[in-house]
Amino acid sequence: MTEQADTDRLDLWLDGALAGTLQRARGEVTFTYAASYQALRSAPSLSVSIPRQTTTHGPEAVEPWIDNLLPDSDTVRSRWAAQFGERRPTAFNLLRHMGADCAGAVQILPHGDIPADGSGHRPLSEVEIAEHLRELRRDDASWAFARHGGRFSLGGQQGKFALARGADGAWHQPTGRGASTHIVKIGIGGLPRSDAAELVTMRVARRLGLTVAGVEALWFEDQPAVVVERFDRLAEPGGAVRRLHQEDLCQALGLWRTAKYEADGGPGVGDLAALITRAASRHDLAGAREAFARAVAFHWVTAGTDAHAKNYALLHVGSRTALAPHYDLMSAALVLPAREVWHTGRLAMRLGGEYRLRGIAARHLDRAAHELGVEPTWFRHVAREQAAAFPDAVSDVVAQERRLVDGPTAQAFTDGARRRATEALRVLDDATAPATIPPEPSAIWVPAHTRDGRTVDGHWRRRPGTPRATVHP
Repeated sequence: MTEQADTDRLDLWLDGALAGTLQRARGEVTFTYAASYQALRSAPSLSVSIPRQTTTHGPEAVEPWIDNLLPDSDTVRSRWAAQFGERRPTAFNLLRHMGADCAGAVQILPHGDIPADGSGHRPLSEVEIAEHLRELRRDDASWAFARHGGRFSLGGQQGKFALARGADGAWHQPTGRGASTHIVKIGIGGLPRSDAAELVTMRVARRLGLTVAGVEALWFEDQPAVVVERFDRLAEPGGAVRRLHQEDLCQALGLWRTAKYEADGGPGVGDLAALITRAASRHDLAGAREAFARAVAFHWVTAGTDAHAKNYALLHVGSRTALAPHYDLMSAALVLPAREVWHTGRLAMRLGGEYRLRGIAARHLDRAAHELGVEPTWFRHVAREQAAAFPDAVSDVVAQERRLVDGPTAQAFTDGARRRATEALRVLDDATAPATIPPEPSAIWVPAHTRDGRTVDGHWRRRPGTPRATVHP
């Protein structure tokens, strides 16, 4: 085989087994399953959109799937291409260099290489991690520990890097093809306090009944970071780390990353619910459908305006498929001014036909429940429980994270959660309530009711014992 031909072939491994080969010809990339992999009885397909029952898959399915393995940031992609001498930042070109540790159980390597070659971990000191966090904050396209040999590829837009944590708590940089176990993240550029907001939202989601990836705030010297435990990694006896296969829902639907938002032609709530129903294993289906519905309710209640299709995933373990733990959660109510959340806040997917938070009424929740395949009464009940618990959950979490969440930020988060919960409860308790924002953070919506034989319209009431606000924040 010629050297040129080798550059147009990449081997794709799943959980240490050769799954097949990516082949580039005339600028198009196809994938062919290895016969040995197809013969395995319990091995998962590469994707719902690339089933292993079919041996060869064309570029319409393969190219968007591998593209979604890479960062969303075009700046990061261009920088990687320049670093490796690639003329074009195509997914095929970049994954030749950065595909050794992808999301899930995927490893993409030059043809003929095997994952065990060159794998290992290099110990990292707190000083080195702090230095890289500073570099990432100066330039959020500096994802890789390039000089340390790290080769990982993570989806998404936010600045981050992958590390491995040993059983003794020490941090390591996977070199070559070693598996990472944690993702270290900074906040979103231009959005102050977003790192704290992600941590708090994730912790609150767990309190409110969602299954989420493990997350903690850690400090390396003077540098804070939100550290997420990878749900697609499993520690085994003896310190080995096994990769678990997962894919985001854009990949499962065969969509490009540019279609992650419904407004950009991407899938809606009903599309994702139908995908989960089709893909989930029989024993996991009921739990997956309920978990997705709870997440949809949570994003409405908390103003989770970035919950697009790439922020949901399927977890494939052997022949079973389930909805993966939730990740990348952030409540806009914690970081944006109340009036901005109310007047311009839009969900990533329509809820019952409506994007705008201020436009969503009880009837939209009922329509969404039908799309999700759940009972409207149950869906409203879940949303009401979440809204009622949201402010206290935020208050409790920020109290536990005072090193990352200072006093003013804690107050802003708590006030934002209270306002957003009040808005959600108003919709749930009184479908005829006027679409108005609460006049002050502690205001309570009093539904329409009858008193002494006369009808009293729904109205805002100041909570007893609270000072009167003169200006709404």
